[in-house]
Amino acid sequence: MWGGTLELGVKLIKDLNWWIRFRAPQDILKNHATFLYCEIVFYCLGFLTLLHALRNGGRYPWLWLATVLHGLTVECVSYAFLDIDNFWHAQSMVMLLGQRLPLHILFVYPAFIYTASIAVSHMNLRWWAEPFAVGLGAVLLDIPFDIMGVKLLWWTWHDDDPNIFDRHYWVPWTSYYFHAAFSSSLVLVFHGVRAICCRREFKFQSSGFICELLCALVTGLFSMPLGILQFAPVYHPLHDLFGIHSEVCVLMLICLYILIVWSADRYPFETARTFSSSRKSKEIFLAVLLHYSFYIYLVLFSKPETSVSIGYHQRTGPCGVTVPVHTPFGMVLSKTRFLCVDAYYEDYFDFHCVKVMPGDEKEWAFA
Repeated sequence: MWGGTLELGVKLIKDLNWWIRFRAPQDILKNHATFLYCEIVFYCLGFLTLLHALRNGGRYPWLWLATVLHGLTVECVSYAFLDIDNFWHAQSMVMLLGQRLPLHILFVYPAFIYTASIAVSHMNLRWWAEPFAVGLGAVLLDIPFDIMGVKLLWWTWHDDDPNIFDRHYWVPWTSYYFHAAFSSSLVLVFHGVRAICCRREFKFQSSGFICELLCALVTGLFSMPLGILQFAPVYHPLHDLFGIHSEVCVLMLICLYILIVWSADRYPFETARTFSSSRKSKEIFLAVLLHYSFYIYLVLFSKPETSVSIGYHQRTGPCGVTVPVHTPFGMVLSKTRFLCVDAYYEDYFDFHCVKVMPGDEKEWAFA
């Protein structure tokens, strides 16, 4: 009896360790200090955006919840499917889902999408242009995060995945496409579902608990598929079929978004750009100020060469072993299954911090 109870206890502990693991902040501060700072900053950004949502009430808390659920969906799907499993986060103080998901990454989504949505709402654009303005705003918030994040090894990318091979300061161009497409899709679904399923109120006036919960859940689950669909008309045909550089595809999407927003803004509502008290959005102002100030600090004072990223990375192994990557147009591209430690393209990291290079089939490593 006691043996069975002990085995059950061990199993429960192992299961719990898969769901959540902790890492001492002292260890992160010693080896990867900027990542600890990043984690703390995003906890602050998550708190500021949540505080704004709760203070203003209405649909704001539901929008905040929808962004977090959307982030959870995106992260889980990315880890589950080999075709899009192409990045690995460093290990933070709180890790979820088999140590693949840092808790603070869930707050990246409200920090970008919620903040951009609140900022754009003050422009009082027409409904069909607002999602694309939010997409542009999210990209502006993401750019320093993406560039500094990869430079400081907050995460690493797959070595030669064709969907992320074209880079800008080692950031895949498709990362910017992702943030624009997924952010705009979230706003479109969030407001669209309420317009279809619930009684119409002012944009951020609540339609009741049941309706708003439904909107948040549907948005969290289905804004990702809609975002993926936005890759179909521009990125996949140009990049996959004609071999056009991802930079061109991203700039085309950005120009299209700008054109849509500009078209709507040519004939604005009378209430557009009207003065409103900054007190309603003081948390958003503080969040944006903290966000950009943090990256200015990193540019001035961080030392990327001293960063040691401990955790999951692309699995090392024999060179030349490939796996298929399927595209929406039926093409089958390929990427290497393993990171070849003798010949890889990622110049933003190396293994100089270890005495012995990682052997084959190593997924947990120092970089």
